[in-house]
Amino acid sequence: MDVTAFKGNNPTAMAGQLQSLISADMSSNQRQKARESQAYYDYKPDILKNRIFYVDGDGILKEDKYASNVKIPHSFHTELVDQKVQFLLSNPVQATVEDPGFQEKLDEYYTDEMQVFLQETLEGSSIKGYEYAFARTNSDDVLCFQVADSLKTLPVYDDNNELVAIVRSYKKRLFKTNKYVNVFVAEVWNDKEVYFFIKDEDNGAYQFDTTRDINPRPHVAAIDSQGKKLGRSYGVIPFYRLANNRKEKTDLEPIKNLIDDYDLMNAFMSNNLQDMTEAIYVVKGYQGDDLSTLRQNVKAKKTVGVSEQGGIEIKTVDIPTEARKTKMDLDKENIYKFGMGFDSTAIGDGNITNVVIKSRYSLLNMKANKAEVRLRALLAWCNKLIVDDINRRYNTTYKATDIEVAIERSAMVNDSDVANIDKLEAETKQTVIATILAAAPRLDDETVLKLICEQYDLDWEEVQKLIEEQDYTTGLAAGTDPVDKEGVNNEDVDPAGQVE
Repeated sequence: MDVTAFKGNNPTAMAGQLQSLISADMSSNQRQKARESQAYYDYKPDILKNRIFYVDGDGILKEDKYASNVKIPHSFHTELVDQKVQFLLSNPVQATVEDPGFQEKLDEYYTDEMQVFLQETLEGSSIKGYEYAFARTNSDDVLCFQVADSLKTLPVYDDNNELVAIVRSYKKRLFKTNKYVNVFVAEVWNDKEVYFFIKDEDNGAYQFDTTRDINPRPHVAAIDSQGKKLGRSYGVIPFYRLANNRKEKTDLEPIKNLIDDYDLMNAFMSNNLQDMTEAIYVVKGYQGDDLSTLRQNVKAKKTVGVSEQGGIEIKTVDIPTEARKTKMDLDKENIYKFGMGFDSTAIGDGNITNVVIKSRYSLLNMKANKAEVRLRALLAWCNKLIVDDINRRYNTTYKATDIEVAIERSAMVNDSDVANIDKLEAETKQTVIATILAAAPRLDDETVLKLICEQYDLDWEEVQKLIEEQDYTTGLAAGTDPVDKEGVNNEDVDPAGQVE
């Protein structure tokens, strides 16, 4: 592939490279893993493709369409991904600054839609290994963000591993020549503008889309009331790639085989229960065509014809259910262990102190720590674009480095355990205060005040200042102003009442 085609402004050169670029990316192993993980998240695991075969009397392998083939998908992958996202973003992300005016403008961007965007981006990166965030300007001329599906978005890098462009490709339905047809659209984004290309479903080559009014188009395009075309660019490629981890592996890969084994154990236990409860029929003197017909008659008519010397015996088989249940329990334990999740069904020994709860959350907390570092990098990119947009709209000079981002997690706790701890801390603090007051006669007031402030996490200097202000105010109320009503300076009066 010739990367230089995407560095210039030659649409013909870009069109010549698009088909090979998109085809190679869509067939890559990483794409296949991402689509597979997405299928498992959407409750479509491999168990739904399960088929049962047997070898007939001629030694030919055939599919057994009469055997029970229960397909029970279990959504472990969905649960573990949602656990990670909701645990990390259980509370809204807070972006704060010291300047009240700056904070008011910043709050226009950190809305509920922003929280949804962050959750969807983190969810997508967990499922597919990475996800793209896309910055755009809405109809109110305000910057906003949305998810760009990584299965339809691919990067173009040069020989120095520098990002040159982002390509988005998707199918679109258009009305052409009196009928609806499917076409493929490709967008090539660079740091200044976006190029649009199109191809028919049966045509293998992309062409520059001449039907668009503006092509190439600036990142932000509009038409004023007089019909004049306006546009501006962000100065950067408005896409950010949020990686799930260093190798961009999906959250499914460590546990896929375990989930498949669990589904098989569960499904075949159901198959055995259905098939074996119908029993095994030992038939003597059968007058029918073959055993397949016998099997159909038993299932459909519940009858079978035999000769006078014939007969039928019904035999049952014990199913090794305990072995399957034990294997399923081991699979489930390993799924939560290697998937680094929280197993809410784990009972333990009944001890549910906060220490035990915290230990059960340890793996999930570790996984969230790894995701938080990358999420903060995404937020730093968002904040830079947000501040640039604020400065554009309000003609200000704010800096993105002044923004502090707070991500607080919430976990389940034992309320009675918390209450007991708080009570113990209060009693301990009360004992310490009593000890300080008992030693107060031997200490100066400043030292006693500092010790008390330490126990209540108070600022000693602020408390000292408030005490001094209170003494000053009380003195005025009591008539101890240094200058009394007669104009005599009280500071010059000795204890005996003589003016010095």
